[in-house]
Amino acid sequence: MGLFDILKTKKSPECKNDLGTRQPTDSSALLLQRLEEKIITAGYTVTKHPQYTSLIIENEIEIATFIIENPDYHPSLMHLMIVTIHNTYFPSGIEENIVGVGQTIDEKIESVLNNYIYTTFTPIIESFTEFHHPELDFQSDDVLWHPNLGNVMIQGNSDIQIEIDQLYLLLKDELKKKCSADKKFHWLKIYISKQANKESMGECLLDNEPWEAGIDILYDFAETWHYKTDFVGVKQFIMIKKCDLYDTNPQG
Repeated sequence: MGLFDILKTKKSPECKNDLGTRQPTDSSALLLQRLEEKIITAGYTVTKHPQYTSLIIENEIEIATFIIENPDYHPSLMHLMIVTIHNTYFPSGIEENIVGVGQTIDEKIESVLNNYIYTTFTPIIESFTEFHHPELDFQSDDVLWHPNLGNVMIQGNSDIQIEIDQLYLLLKDELKKKCSADKKFHWLKIYISKQANKESMGECLLDNEPWEAGIDILYDFAETWHYKTDFVGVKQFIMIKKCDLYDTNPQG
């Protein structure tokens, strides 16, 4: 069974006559409704997928969500797997695992969706517009690239402060070597954590593939951390767009 088999809409006979006239009663439906509301509020058009429990944004980008249930999780935690798909540029999807916390289902949904919107959705959707930060641009493979940075998430109570562009600047020189002019987009998923016993763990994925040079840089960076808690984790998503002026026959 694949992701979209899991996400196929299930309608029960009891609720078929009043769909759309009442609040969803299950967490997955409520989460998808709140996500739709947030994206519409941000100024984008949203339609529901006719077959799957997913959303279509601006007739281009599909977002599918799945709440991960685990009896070992703390009751205040919500774990969301969320996949963002573009049939041309990232047909296999950009998968993220996002967590939110709260005392009620509404609080947990609000937390996890805000984490997705500001870490992942915003840099992706803004990369489909002309919005970018010129001071972050770089040249590679004889073309200009526009990075869009998601918010940095820091897990654990610590005194560590990481600027939104700090991880990007650490990786920038190596990243330039990986950007290919035959691609319209690249994306970078960063996660690095450190235990009190000094062990570092992490993942650095470039276009969904492990990037060894990137994770080595992040491990070195983690060695500079000084904190008082047992655990610190840092996560960031970065979308990188080839400047439209260099488009000839753009591929995925």
